[in-house]
Amino acid sequence: MKKRLTTAGNTWQLYLNKPLIQLLGLNKDEYRIVLIIDNKKLIVRKALQSDNENSLFVKKLIKRSSSFGLNFPLVILELLEIDPEKDFLDIELDNNRLIIKKFNN
Repeated sequence: MKKRLTTAGNTWQLYLNKPLIQLLGLNKDEYRIVLIIDNKKLIVRKALQSDNENSLFVKKLIKRSSSFGLNFPLVILELLEIDPEKDFLDIELDNNRLIIKKFNN
């Protein structure tokens, strides 16, 4: 799935719809996720109780009307080598995980 980031104040945000959130195993009361960077790919999965609450990579999705937003700090975009002003994202769903990487034509 090809998507684009949108600006959200001084950060960038990816909008995710409810069906996609449900496929990640998240429910209406818990929207905590873990971000894992591996080989210029961002892996997003449901946070487990064993995940460290104080970790920079444990995030909470933000409610945006009928969808949810995932904020991307600039450091993550730099590690993924994504320019949010011109690059698209390639998003895949694999075993209750989102895999996000730079879209290559």
